Parts: sequence; structure tokens; C-alpha cells
Amino acid sequence: MFPIAKRIIGSALLVLFESVADQRLFCSAELLDRRFGPLLSKKIKVRLHMLRAAPTLALVPTCQPFCLKKTPRGDFTLDLSPPKVLRFATQGRRGDPITAIKTVRLLGVE
Repeated sequence: MFPIAKRIIGSALLVLFESVADQRLFCSAELLDRRFGPLLSKKIKVRLHMLRAAPTLALVPTCQPFCLKKTPRGDFTLDLSPPKVLRFATQGRRGDPITAIKTVRLLGVE
């Protein structure tokens, strides 16, 4: 089982999934390798661990190679391998500052 599925004690960003199938995919290193290949799979795992380790979204790096960006649609992306990105949305009230965001919902890899 991929460690992101386990609960970490203390303040950590909570990563939610769109469906049970997505949770199974992103929580299994073997399934990620089969779906995206070993190189992209490794980058996805690193980005998920980084998200999970940050207490708020404000502490996620905005410089290369991670490059957190806000899209015009209001969701966020993390760079993987150009042009691939990991897309996620924030949970909570619309006007929350980035320093108050503690929960994100993974939308997928594009």
C-alpha cells in the first residue's frame, strides 16, 4: 500500500480522491507504474508525498521542478514531465487564502 493512504499524526495537508478507483490507483505504486510508466509514476509519488507533508498549500514549492500554479479555473497544478501536470482542487470556502488551505481533492493527471 502506498503510504499516502495512511493517516499522519499532526498537521498535514489532507489529500482526497474523486473516486474509490482513483484512490486505489494513486495509493498503489504498482498500479501507477502500469498506468503511467516508471518515470512519470515516480514523479507522481514524489508530488503526492510533498503535498501530504505540507501543513498548508502555501508551503508547497512554487519553483522548478515542482512548480505549484493556480489555473484560471481556480484549481491548482504541480508540474510532472512537460506537458503533464498533476491537477487538484481545494476544499473549503472560496475566499480562503492559500495559507488556510489544508485539504485538496486530486482531479488527476493531464
